[in-house]
Amino acid sequence: MNATRPRHVPRRLAVGAALVAGSLAVSLTACSPGGDTDGSTTVTIWSWRTEDQAAMDRIFDSFENEHPEITVDFQTIPDAEYQNRVSTALQGGQGPDIVQLKAYGELQPLIDAALIEPLDELVPELDSLPDTTKAGLRGIEDGNLYGVPYSIVNTGVFYNKEIFTANALEVPQTYDELIAASQTLLDAGVIPIAAGGANGTSWALEMALAAVAPSQIGPEFYDEAMAGKVDFTDPRYVAALQRMVDMLPYYSPGFQGVDYTTATQQFIGGDAAMFIGGSYENGSFASQNPDLDFGFFPYPVDDPADTAYTSSFVDGSYGLPVDAEHRDAAIEVLNFMATAEFAQMFMDELGWPPARDDVEPKNPVLLDMMAAMKNQTPYLTHVGFKWQSPTASSVLQPAFVDMIMGKVAPQSVAEQMTEAVQEWFTPNVY
Repeated sequence: MNATRPRHVPRRLAVGAALVAGSLAVSLTACSPGGDTDGSTTVTIWSWRTEDQAAMDRIFDSFENEHPEITVDFQTIPDAEYQNRVSTALQGGQGPDIVQLKAYGELQPLIDAALIEPLDELVPELDSLPDTTKAGLRGIEDGNLYGVPYSIVNTGVFYNKEIFTANALEVPQTYDELIAASQTLLDAGVIPIAAGGANGTSWALEMALAAVAPSQIGPEFYDEAMAGKVDFTDPRYVAALQRMVDMLPYYSPGFQGVDYTTATQQFIGGDAAMFIGGSYENGSFASQNPDLDFGFFPYPVDDPADTAYTSSFVDGSYGLPVDAEHRDAAIEVLNFMATAEFAQMFMDELGWPPARDDVEPKNPVLLDMMAAMKNQTPYLTHVGFKWQSPTASSVLQPAFVDMIMGKVAPQSVAEQMTEAVQEWFTPNVY
């Protein structure tokens, strides 16, 4: 892999004036028509994954070595601002050549507004993807595929191996063992579970719930819910919410005021023994602390005879805006991103479970995560209940911290979630 990316100076057109009133965390740019002064074409990509910048640059170094006529300019926007920035830019015809897309229901507004192109014929490799992966990329009305996926995320518990060894702990196989281990850690002055959802980051708690919920709702609940046979007030789902509450004594001190970033830093810095979240944390944890020795296990079940399941979902994809300035070059880049070669590099660089199954994982934590994915169920609120507004998450997230602090009952939250989605949910449609 080339250590130095081909550099040139394309004429850049600032899009900030059309996008925002205020400073941007990054400089969003697009190329001039007809390519750059050195004869190459610069394909701009927008992503919300600011932490992936260096890794993605290295991946596209490889592409550029094989395609010297194309330079890839990977640009990032903070996640909290991303959707609005992309929507505004694409509506104004000032978006990038390739855009990172959310999945499932969060993808639909761009499809409904005809702002991105279907890729079924433009990227033939998509046809080889599993149907479960394609489900996150399809238009609900036309069934076409609108993105090239990069990972299937799953959820579980990251744990610090050194802390576990120092306290003579084994990986918990049951909930009772998890609580016993957490008490041992608490008694030893170690934060058992780094957790927080303050300052608008309660999405991280919903992700933790995605890891916890299968232990209570089982693998069959998703299909029952999508068929309209059960809703969030089902005792199994309420029990999953209650399980999040029950772990409060072992969460980060001052939980109510702890946000996601603080919680991750407690784990990365070795102050906390466990962190419950998504597999996308793997590469981030390793890059921020290369000396951190950590592993991954699925959230444990109550009965040792039961199988531990993990929630999985398509994290997102990369799509083609209808107004892409360098459409042909962008299609070439998208076809590269659909290959096993890209999937292998993405997995090696970032430690995420790949979107393809014809690659060879090497990262030991990734191997643990992929082993857990042998028993998986769709991430209920994300895969099943974000197709229209109000979403289940729009009710759950604002209530999450108060629910854990005992200010609102899980049953009440479940009833509010059910009431919200009943405004639009139709069984067997999504």
